[in-house]
Amino acid sequence: MNLLKERGEFDAEELRDEVLTLLLAGHETTAASLAWTLVLLSRYPAARERLEEEVDDVLGGREPKAEDADRLPWTKAVLSEAMRLYPPAWTIERDAVNDDDVAGVRIPAGSTVAIPPYLIHRNEDFWPNPEGFQPERFIGDQQRPRYAYLPFGGGRRICVGAGFAMLEATLVLATISRAYRLDLAPGVAVPGRAEITYRPAGPVPMRVIRR
Repeated sequence: MNLLKERGEFDAEELRDEVLTLLLAGHETTAASLAWTLVLLSRYPAARERLEEEVDDVLGGREPKAEDADRLPWTKAVLSEAMRLYPPAWTIERDAVNDDDVAGVRIPAGSTVAIPPYLIHRNEDFWPNPEGFQPERFIGDQQRPRYAYLPFGGGRRICVGAGFAMLEATLVLATISRAYRLDLAPGVAVPGRAEITYRPAGPVPMRVIRR
């Protein structure tokens, strides 16, 4: 830290903020997405079987590499659908700098406006059977409004790490699915908890089976 200060790059508070951002945006959100994905795969065995078939076909038993990600469309679709149902960034807040009007609603300067991806992702105008887990929604060229799906936000302030997060999550899920199958313990319910991120409210007990 002293070296950074000597270079004029960060002071202690700025360094702390950078570390917190890295942990929150770079790890907690990905971990939450993977947790929900594994829960959903346990509940939807047909989707999991298709995922395992794809991973087996592409990887042939080896560890995944970054260049494999584009060859795992179903794996990425599974993650995308999990983030539709359980977006880690479940609400996005912005402060109005000036007075504005949005769809006839007056927004005074200084107001905080909340945009809830959790609700937008479950709007039946954009998502038929919105409560269902259907990864095929993200296969091929699907026509939907630009901001009907925004797990990483949107516009100029979209998450700068969106591409890396998807790559990381895809490779982690492929690595797990290549060797293991995770099943929810019988009778377990998994409620969510909406705080800074949307994640399981407590432990998620699962049975780990080597494939």
